[in-house]
Amino acid sequence: MLRIRAIASAVPERSDFHGVQAAERNFGYGHLLFPSAANALPRGKGRLDEEESLRLMPGSPAALPVAEAKLSHADLALQAVAALREQVAAEELAAVSHIVVASASLNQRINESVAGRVQHALGLDEALPFAVGQSGTAGAYNALPLIDSLVRLGGRVLLVATDKWLYPFFRAWGDLVAYGDGAAAMLLDSGDGGWGAIEAHAVHYGEAIANPWAHAPDRLADLLLPQALAAARASLDKARIRPSDIDRMLPAGFGAAFAARVGDELGIAPERRAARAGGHLSNADPLLALMELRASLQPGQQATALLWDAALCGVAGAVVARISAAA
Repeated sequence: MLRIRAIASAVPERSDFHGVQAAERNFGYGHLLFPSAANALPRGKGRLDEEESLRLMPGSPAALPVAEAKLSHADLALQAVAALREQVAAEELAAVSHIVVASASLNQRINESVAGRVQHALGLDEALPFAVGQSGTAGAYNALPLIDSLVRLGGRVLLVATDKWLYPFFRAWGDLVAYGDGAAAMLLDSGDGGWGAIEAHAVHYGEAIANPWAHAPDRLADLLLPQALAAARASLDKARIRPSDIDRMLPAGFGAAFAARVGDELGIAPERRAARAGGHLSNADPLLALMELRASLQPGQQATALLWDAALCGVAGAVVARISAAA
């Protein structure tokens, strides 16, 4: 069992986004112009054509957190860590043995180690940094098996999840999902107290979706649904609880229709499904969902929650967590 000591976040202001691709361009992405980078691009070069726009444009503007140009996703990570330092005693952070950074987007400054910057900012010269990528926006879920092993060996782990989306990468797939910028930091160990605990976690590797932007959003939803369900059911099985035992289902920031399909298939009553603010907050999304849950609880209240996500690359993750209200 992973004990959650604290969570903190750094989320930019929300603004209306009505498009498909992220708008901000950056010098650091110049390497994507070389022919050798063809497989790293979300699609071919050039503007979206009319067919792509019609297929992928959301039906209405999404209010998404969009970071200002001067901030990289490493800067967002450091803001979240700074917020965590205000919650946690200095000696607790000094005892961190490992730092794990999860992200999907490329950092704005491509020659910079995000995990290394976090390590340096905290002065944790002896902590071992890790970077977890290549798992889309399910990176925080994909990091948990590693973190679990480290904690079982006596470690205290700082998980930092951070993303910022830059052109030519996509923010939106129709009304299925739109991705915002943000970061969150969570401190985990095996002790007592804190916010609560992660009682079970699961990652499901489905068939790889190499070209999600080639699918219509409804078709992509059909591909992602069984993967999200597989991860959620595996997490419930590991926790040895039934869907009816869940106090709150915390869906990732997908559109309401997709979240409802997952809840219906799992048999979780509508009144037990939390409504999210709108938009998917990338790798930070599950940590932010836990913060929202804790803020919604009355003093003395405790809730068992199911979190799930499905990354567009074909990876899905889920967590069963027990969270207590703030004292």
